[in-house]
Amino acid sequence: MNAVSLNNLWSYLQGLSLSASNQRWLGERLIEASAARSLTEEDNKREKLDALFGSWSGVDGERMENAIRESRHADYNREIVSMDE
Repeated sequence: MNAVSLNNLWSYLQGLSLSASNQRWLGERLIEASAARSLTEEDNKREKLDALFGSWSGVDGERMENAIRESRHADYNREIVSMDE
């Protein structure tokens, strides 16, 4: 929602004759909905990161670090190949 819509919603809510307990109930429902949405967004971020890790998913950090160090210490002959050919 944009700022104008939120202001209109706020004005509408202020125009209602809500008791303190009704206001609290409404506030709690809004907070619950926001928390659920945040968890969903966090799960989506985690899925994207897992996809980026690819074959590293499920591997602990120490094993990953050792594999990277081993590959750096190995004397691989790196050859630059032109992709234009």
